[in-house]
Amino acid sequence: MLIQTDRFGTSVGQALRVHSDSMRMNRRLRAEEMAAKLPVKLMLPLIVFIFPSLMVVIIGPGAIKLIRNFLPAMSGS
Repeated sequence: MLIQTDRFGTSVGQALRVHSDSMRMNRRLRAEEMAAKLPVKLMLPLIVFIFPSLMVVIIGPGAIKLIRNFLPAMSGS
């Protein structure tokens, strides 16, 4: 880049500004691309680990109460 600015007689400062803008834009695009891939990568751990434990916490107390209420009725006592 510096050789081209010297060869064509353009401003080194302007060339560096354009180059830094280009690098900044590439870095931002890479970050946005990685951020877009994140939900897909998080789906498996959510399904395997968090959702089952959440269901146990939410449904567990109700299931215990139902079993305590209906189990004596099923035994015929």
